[in-house]
Amino acid sequence: MGIKAIVFDWGGVLAPCDNKIGAIRLGKNFELDSKKFEKYYGDQENNFCHLSNHDEFLLTISNKFDIPVDSIICAFNADPPDEEFEIARELSKNYKTYILSNQLKFRTDYIKKNFDLSFFQDVFFSNEIGLKKPSREIFEFLLKKINQKPQDCLFVDDCRENVNMAKRIGFNVILFKSLKQFNRELVNLKIA
Repeated sequence: MGIKAIVFDWGGVLAPCDNKIGAIRLGKNFELDSKKFEKYYGDQENNFCHLSNHDEFLLTISNKFDIPVDSIICAFNADPPDEEFEIARELSKNYKTYILSNQLKFRTDYIKKNFDLSFFQDVFFSNEIGLKKPSREIFEFLLKKINQKPQDCLFVDDCRENVNMAKRIGFNVILFKSLKQFNRELVNLKIA
């Protein structure tokens, strides 16, 4: 039957992995250990990304590292999508394309305001649907919303846990590592 739908993660696939880049920016600007900041930010993000409000998250980070909230927002909203975003646009001519991404509200707001997502059939951000990857529930929610069977979908993510869950459910999967590897795997799956 073949693949009918392709589901992309945002950060680390369609756009740079913003946590690392944001942490490096803040590390330079505020003289802090960027690796320590990135780890703490990631742990907190995991606790808040499925919530519709980001205020508590931003205040927690701001207070812990003594960084203004506006500086945090700017550091994490600075990078445009990668070349993979344009590949997704091309693939949308022959496949139904979707985004399924764990995102905090301030990131979702920025993405929706600044980038053309119109070629995606639908976009599912964790903070808007109240679920987060790698839960089984988010993938079941996705399949119901897009009216597809998992074996007819390709899921592309840079996080092994997310890819493993999708694979257990029956999705075709690509664990994204690089543009070259991604293109090679698309060819192997006979996706043009």
